[in-house]
Amino acid sequence: MDRKYVCFYIFGKILSKIYVNNAWFYSFHGCLHEESVIGAEYLVNVMVDTNTDVAEKNDDLNSTVDYVDIYNAIKTEMDKPSKLLETVMERIIVSIKGISGDISVVDVGIKKLSPPIGGNVDSVELRKKV
Repeated sequence: MDRKYVCFYIFGKILSKIYVNNAWFYSFHGCLHEESVIGAEYLVNVMVDTNTDVAEKNDDLNSTVDYVDIYNAIKTEMDKPSKLLETVMERIIVSIKGISGDISVVDVGIKKLSPPIGGNVDSVELRKKV
């Protein structure tokens, strides 16, 4: 049986994907006054595309994008109260892109758990890929 493989190329280089999955935060985002006082639970997922060729060969953390830096970028922006998740998401994207010039794609999803929307809803989510 023949198998087909898909690789991601940019300028002739194979890219790797680095994920930070379900980073949990208790933050104070929302348009309602109560949300800025009581806060809510959030889950944030991030994926970045980057070239890891050098790190694969030299086993040096300085040669790749450290997922701790990605997490810290998310945490910094989640700690700043905002009315709109769109604003938080854009700040996260800009912050992550600033970590390394080798990051070619950033995909961010912010999920607000048990949102106050007048119904029984598990979560709402906002996602952007640039």
